[in-house]
Amino acid sequence: MKPVAIASQLSFDEVEEFDALDMRRSAVDCLFANIIGVNDGWVEWCPNNDPPNQEEYFAWLWFVKPSLGAVIQPECAPELSKLIQHYNAKEMDQWFDHIAT
Repeated sequence: MKPVAIASQLSFDEVEEFDALDMRRSAVDCLFANIIGVNDGWVEWCPNNDPPNQEEYFAWLWFVKPSLGAVIQPECAPELSKLIQHYNAKEMDQWFDHIAT
């Protein structure tokens, strides 16, 4: 996959499916602790690795643009791929149950 340029800070207006932002953030936080900050009117990517690894990048990309999930899913590690699959199928309760065990 050719890299997509996404800023490390975006206003709420630039985030797709804003109504599900908290759920996506919680899910990403299960896989990559504290890489997404939510501030007053904007979100920020704070990767744990320097430079960020591919999975952190894909998690951020999916968090702000979940419509790209189908494009990045084949490139993702199994757990992130499974998250995207469950989100697209509107089965997040099942994903959270899976990750909790």
